[in-house]
Amino acid sequence: MAQNTSLNNTLEEELRLMLIQKNNECNLYKEEIKILKRSVAEEQEGKYRAYIKIADLQKANPQKY
Repeated sequence: MAQNTSLNNTLEEELRLMLIQKNNECNLYKEEIKILKRSVAEEQEGKYRAYIKIADLQKANPQKY
C-alpha cells in the first residue's frame, strides 16, 4: 500500500509541475498579447494621425491635390 501512495505522490508532483509550467507559459502568452495589442494600437493611431495630416495639407493646398 505504501508503494501505491508513493506512486500517487510522484504522479501528483509531476502533474503539479506540469501545471505550473503551463501556467507560466500562459502568463507569458498573456504578456505577449498585451504587447502586441499595444503595438497595433500605436500603429493604428499613427496611421490615423497621418491621414489627418494629409487631409489638413489637402485643405491648405487644394490646387496641388
